Amino acid sequence: MATVWRSQYAFARFFIGKTVRILNNASDLGARLKPESISIPFSRKYSNYASSPFVSKIQEQYEFEIVKNPPEWGYVERLLPLETVPQIKPKESYPSGWIAPKEEAKNLPYYIARNKNHQIPIYLEIGYRGQRKITKIKKIEGDIWLMNDLIKDYLKNKCNRYIETRVHEIGKFIDVKGDYVNILIDWAHSQGF
Repeated sequence: MATVWRSQYAFARFFIGKTVRILNNASDLGARLKPESISIPFSRKYSNYASSPFVSKIQEQYEFEIVKNPPEWGYVERLLPLETVPQIKPKESYPSGWIAPKEEAKNLPYYIARNKNHQIPIYLEIGYRGQRKITKIKKIEGDIWLMNDLIKDYLKNKCNRYIETRVHEIGKFIDVKGDYVNILIDWAHSQGF
């Protein structure tokens, strides 16, 4: 019967020092090796943080130079985001389809101010897991009740149905029950907002 070795390196210990001969007979199987010839590399695992050694200071991998106002900085500035939204340069038409507000709109008794990104503040709010849709017109200045009547008449003629609205004077917004965002944005553009 063969002898069972209980060490994980038992098989390796058996072949250390016998590089010339081939172990193929029974006398070689029982050969003993000297402890001096056994050299098996292993890595030490630390059981916890306290017993592990301190890490030496890591040396700098790259050498660098600090320069004020390098010529390449102009390319970097083009990639950085702007801190504020720039003012719009007046043109006849824009590639994105954006329409600038008209000066005649300021003479009306009501007015919709643009938001900080120069967009008309008409939004769609979806609630109750998509079952309730409300179109919200924000930033209304002036006679909000007159604007509410005009919006109701415009939507009633456009969609041929009864339109429910809610006016919030203090919050300066009007809620319209349903998804009428695109229709109301077209109406706002036609008014000059």
